[in-house]
Amino acid sequence: MKEKKEYWQSIRGICILAVILIHSLGGFNYSTGYGTEFVVLRQIINFAVATFVFMAGYFVNVDALSDKEFSYKHWIIYWGGRLCIPFMIWSLLYSGLELLKIVHSGNEIHWFGFVYRFIVGKSATPFYYIVVLVQLTVITPWLVKTVKQNGVISRILWLVTPLYLMYLYAWNYIVGISPRLYETLFPAWFGFYYLGIHVRCGWKLKGNGYAVVATLLLSCVEAICLRAAGLDIGFYISQITVGSFLYSIAMIGWLLKKNENNRSGCRLLSKIGDCSYGIFYIHMAVLMIVGRIIECENWYAYWALRFVLTSFISYIVVHLAQMTLKNHKKLLRYIGFV
Repeated sequence: MKEKKEYWQSIRGICILAVILIHSLGGFNYSTGYGTEFVVLRQIINFAVATFVFMAGYFVNVDALSDKEFSYKHWIIYWGGRLCIPFMIWSLLYSGLELLKIVHSGNEIHWFGFVYRFIVGKSATPFYYIVVLVQLTVITPWLVKTVKQNGVISRILWLVTPLYLMYLYAWNYIVGISPRLYETLFPAWFGFYYLGIHVRCGWKLKGNGYAVVATLLLSCVEAICLRAAGLDIGFYISQITVGSFLYSIAMIGWLLKKNENNRSGCRLLSKIGDCSYGIFYIHMAVLMIVGRIIECENWYAYWALRFVLTSFISYIVVHLAQMTLKNHKKLLRYIGFV
């Protein structure tokens, strides 16, 4: 069991590093002449959030949810606190930083916009993920029950994400830009969470390296074609496209196969995985500081430095906090560091 835990913690470590790399590339103009290699790079690392969502479903305690003594109230209280308390604390901190910037620049403060961004997870770029998890957590007991019954509804639910993708493609084609909060609404990620619950309940997902390579190539071709067609940059490099989703499914299948083969994880990646929740919350602040400090004329080197320094500093801060506050587990949970 130790090897199994280390393996999945290593996967978390890889995923959080991929998330940092995605955000380290923020501000890059993918539409420039030599932006194609970065479009391809985005497709390579676009498996991260989908894999995180899959793992959230995969590690649901389906036996506890099926127990006669299961309390939905206690479920909501526990996971509501586990997700919402760190989310609110860090959203307030990031909102405070934004307020300071506005005051310093002398611009007018729009309070409604601040409250709106706080609620929908826009205080910091990746916080939409927590809003998605909250939505999925609310319906998880019902999902587990539905999966175990294996009836018509269980099969119909597989259509949720494909139908949402159809809506996104149609909207982008007609309007020319992605709809607001498209990544924040749970249907976008539902399929991966639902897949995780299915696998936890005994469903087999087969994968191999060939499928990963094939779907990655498909994802790259799709992204380049969507760019050539003039679609919104936020959409064609997005993780929420058919190509990226197929690639993510293939990657998850391959990871499950490696797990079945009793592959052990990398110790360093496992340690990063242990800190991944805290890194998720602080890396955007670290990234802003690093971006202001480093100066480099070669923009390849600039983005590489942003990624390496942000990853290293974020891990060290969370790891040191975990060691320093190891006797204060409740405080660590409140700030999302465990």
